[in-house]
Amino acid sequence: MATHDKSAGAGTREPTTKAEFYQIAGITPELEEFINAFMERPEILSSMSRHEKREIEAQMDSVLSLLCWV
Repeated sequence: MATHDKSAGAGTREPTTKAEFYQIAGITPELEEFINAFMERPEILSSMSRHEKREIEAQMDSVLSLLCWV
């Protein structure tokens, strides 16, 4: 997994595609699908069950916590 550490000698890789960014960020295919659908139709959030919203929130929290340690 690539890091975003800009210190001297650190191996970094910049994503060239959205798919690469998702992979580097640790975003699962399920979360990627939700993000892409949400960007096209934000109203889908209001049609999701509470359980579905919690699952998406947990996945996003996981990704954000990983990014904080990079």
